[in-house]
Amino acid sequence: MPQRPHPETLRAAAIGYASLGIPILPDQPDNRWPDPVAGPPVCTCRRRDCPGLPVHLPRHLDLDGSARHARDVGRYWTATPDAAVATVAGAAFDVIEIHTALGGDLILDWLSAQDLPPGPILRAGLGRLQLLAVPDSYQPDRYDSATAAILYLPTGSLILLPPSPLNDGQSVSWLRSLDPGAELPDGAELFFALVELPTNRQLANAEVYTFPAVRQHCRTG
Repeated sequence: MPQRPHPETLRAAAIGYASLGIPILPDQPDNRWPDPVAGPPVCTCRRRDCPGLPVHLPRHLDLDGSARHARDVGRYWTATPDAAVATVAGAAFDVIEIHTALGGDLILDWLSAQDLPPGPILRAGLGRLQLLAVPDSYQPDRYDSATAAILYLPTGSLILLPPSPLNDGQSVSWLRSLDPGAELPDGAELFFALVELPTNRQLANAEVYTFPAVRQHCRTG
């Protein structure tokens, strides 16, 4: 059975991210559960039954309130030692999320075949990958098909960083590690490369990833 990361491990990770200039803040377990009065939270992907909670918390975060320096981080994790390490999309990077039943290596191979080396990639729960891109390189968007459910997350969406724990006992981890010296890829190019994944593969379990009807982005030219 997976074990929750030790508080010192979380603290060390938080300090490491802050030292890279990534604005972070502690996500306390109390923030992750539905309000018994207000009812189930609505995820940023607008699914009331989203299996990704708390990866998609139904709230936006103030970037000015996040920890930007290692000295601040130490104080935060001393006060909340079990807190997950969180940042927000649009701060240090944009985030493209793909719900898929394919292995991460197959997605990496596909992107490589398109001459598009990916940047860092997070394993953010069962069937969920999050690809990091240059901040402000595209707009919130979404593409749903038999091939995949792909979301370009809006600015302010909460992102958990490794080794933050998820509700199922697993931890967020890196499929492709963060390299501080490497440039991040362009978000628009990544998004449309994922949209063009071969359609002869069923990526999503329809019983789990049934999204409401939304506008699909159409390309011209």
